[in-house]
Amino acid sequence: MKMVGKLTGDSATPLYQQVANDLRDAIVNDVYHVGARIPTEPELSRLYDVSRITIRKAIELLVEEGLLVKRQGKGTFVREAQVVPTVHDDRRTALNGFSASCRQNGLEPGSRLLRREVIDVPSAAREFFGDESRVITIDRLCTADGAPIMVDHCLFAEEGHEFLETADLEDASLFELIRNATGQHPHRDSAQMLSIQLADEQVAHALSVPVGEPLFSLEGSYRDQDGKPLYVGKQLIIGSRYTFSM
Repeated sequence: MKMVGKLTGDSATPLYQQVANDLRDAIVNDVYHVGARIPTEPELSRLYDVSRITIRKAIELLVEEGLLVKRQGKGTFVREAQVVPTVHDDRRTALNGFSASCRQNGLEPGSRLLRREVIDVPSAAREFFGDESRVITIDRLCTADGAPIMVDHCLFAEEGHEFLETADLEDASLFELIRNATGQHPHRDSAQMLSIQLADEQVAHALSVPVGEPLFSLEGSYRDQDGKPLYVGKQLIIGSRYTFSM
């Protein structure tokens, strides 16, 4: 049985995440081979000196990531490598949106609503939205062929976009909804900033990646074709699944 890394009880990283990280390293380094059964929950509990609940949460995380698979009555096994889709986003001539970029790559776009709420304009966005007092905030998990790609956070002026408060956003393109309802589309000369941000626990859970995973952070204030404020957006993107031409 493999020697495990020492867990840190006073770390900001939860114990289950530390166990998952150690098991993930063992899988990547071929300590646990593809198709091999990993130790049982009681064995791992003794090995790491943590509760079975902690072990169960670590295993569930790796199952969500696609590294492990549970087989009823047989145990938990290292899963064969899955082909992960990669989206190429060509922004040199237009801002096509996530759904259009997926389809251009032969992938099926999907989205799941995480949050939708009407709020006061955040202080950081007041200059962009001007006198607008309320905005619609929309958070979604975006997928390509079912694989998580990004968490998308957008702010839209409430006035003129009231339809977004009740629109069905599951597996829907926000760009297409807005274009059909208002005729607006984002202009490519909008200000954009690309940086790296580490995944916190909430984002890591949504994307099925480890806490602390480096993600692309793409932030922008987007105007429509007439120069009017359209939306403020921030996408946290799995870097290994997304490329840009800008």
